[in-house]
Amino acid sequence: MIVVADSGSSKTDWRIIDKNEIQQISSIGLNPDFVNESQVKDVVEDAFKSINVNEVKQLFFYGSGSSSKSRKSVVNNGLEKVFLNAKIEIEHDLLGAARAACGRNRGLAAILGTGSNCCLFDGENIIKSYRSGGYIIGDEGGGVDFGKRIIKAFIEDKMPIDLRDKFDFRYKLNVDDILKKIYKEDFPNRFLASFSNFIYQNKNHPFIVELISSSFRSFFENQVLRFTIQKGTPMNAVGSIAYFYHDYFRAIAEEYSIPVGNIIEKPIAALTLYHQSLNLD
Repeated sequence: MIVVADSGSSKTDWRIIDKNEIQQISSIGLNPDFVNESQVKDVVEDAFKSINVNEVKQLFFYGSGSSSKSRKSVVNNGLEKVFLNAKIEIEHDLLGAARAACGRNRGLAAILGTGSNCCLFDGENIIKSYRSGGYIIGDEGGGVDFGKRIIKAFIEDKMPIDLRDKFDFRYKLNVDDILKKIYKEDFPNRFLASFSNFIYQNKNHPFIVELISSSFRSFFENQVLRFTIQKGTPMNAVGSIAYFYHDYFRAIAEEYSIPVGNIIEKPIAALTLYHQSLNLD
């Protein structure tokens, strides 16, 4: 039995491959910036309570925040307490995104979900990437960045009145409520990213059009244009923001003369096929 996991900051998608049968389950995100190894163990035990975990022989975990040895160890130590007989491999979710979106082809690969990141992929491994500053100082083009922009406009009274009326009716939040959730409560990144639903429902409003476009321009200027790439190298992307705002994403990519290849909402299905194909080789 093989388990493949794709874990973002908000949610983890799991696939259990048992011969020709595939099961799917989900849990909260297991970003080591926000959970410790004890929490990893508890979350995974609950998610796999109907699965015989002793039959799992390999586990491939691609996770947001799993970008260094110390961070990977947080996740690994929690998983080892559940999957006692499995060989566990922990990789950054950026590699998972690249393998899902690019397959075995060379290209740029991006994550545009709750957060954002980008890399240059050679068809098997990442050959160039840059550290992300996370949701406070980075994540341009991701759901958190969308949320920060809409909340900033609300707090600073720069939101058009028709949009503000909709926002007030839906959320019934005052500035103190918002600041408390951002600075005092757990998972402020998820709170900020949650406003992407409001943005999507109003995505044709001129103010929102500029918000989305500006966020994607920041992504290209701060993350993508750092790479030295051959002309025509495609940009592939995974994540809900890339998927649901693909028309805006393609338009901004065109401004920078970068062709867009595959855009996938959730990488887990493609990652499952990727690991199944490796076993067949």
